[in-house]
Parts: sequence; C-alpha cells; structure tokens
Amino acid sequence: MTRIRNFGWNRLKLATLSYEEISTLEEQVKQEHACSDGIHMYDKAGRDKLDALSWAVYNKQKQGVQS
Repeated sequence: MTRIRNFGWNRLKLATLSYEEISTLEEQVKQEHACSDGIHMYDKAGRDKLDALSWAVYNKQKQGVQS
C-alpha cells in the first residue's frame, strides 16, 4: 500500500491530488474505518474523511468547469 499525502484532510489541498490518488485514499479510509456494529458503515472519523474526499472531488470538478 503506497502512502499518499492527505494534508491533514484539508479539503482544498486534497483537491490538488489526482483522481486516482483520491480514489486510493478513499479505499484506504473505507478499509481502516469499517464499522460492523450500529447503523453506520464507517466510524465518525471515517465519515469525516470521506466527506473531505468527496468535497475535494466536487471542488476539482468545479474548478475544471471554470477553466
């Protein structure tokens, strides 16, 4: 498993990563934060990280449209 910088999960900095790197981070988060008990698929930290990644993808796509 390769290490990809996560910039402290800063959304703006995550948007500078490639889509492939963001996807790899997403898979790592899903594996590390899987939650089998309760109603959630991922624990709170995992949900926050996935939210940051989804925002980064949105921001990346938004910047592409404006360019």
